[in-house]
Order: sequence, then structure tokens, then C-alpha cells
Amino acid sequence: MLKTTTVTELRADLAACISHLDEGPVVVMSRSRPAAVLVEPEVFEAILERLELLEDLLDGRRAVAQYLAEPASMLDAEEVFGRLGL
Repeated sequence: MLKTTTVTELRADLAACISHLDEGPVVVMSRSRPAAVLVEPEVFEAILERLELLEDLLDGRRAVAQYLAEPASMLDAEEVFGRLGL
């Protein structure tokens, strides 16, 4: 279960809240509604890396689907590199 704190509690003791992030994310509540989520920087980086990987996988799936729908519209890698002068 996620830990929660209020904006008021966070203002009163930010250092204590940060020191407990190793136990997991903390949801900051404002007027009984989630306003923010605090996580360790390493966790945030891991989330961003996973998101980028998932976006790359989706791009790959779209490319395969496009190729399967219109194989003649695709270029092979050698032709692309040749056009780029590589």
C-alpha cells in the first residue's frame, strides 16, 4: 500500500518525508485528493527508462504493421544508408 501525507505535513517535515522514500513512493494529498507522488530519483529514472523502452517497442510494432500492410513502401537499410551517403 502506498504511503500518504498531506501538503501541510510535508511542509512541516519535508526532510522526514524524504528520508522515508526508500520505503516506497509517498502520495501527497491536497484537499483529500492526490496532488503529487514523491519517489527516489533512481525510481524516477527507472520509470522514465521503462517508458522509453515501451515507446520504442510500440514504434517497432507500428513499423512492422505498416510493413505488413504495405511491403512495397519500405526501403531496406542499405538503400537508406546509400541515400544518406553512409
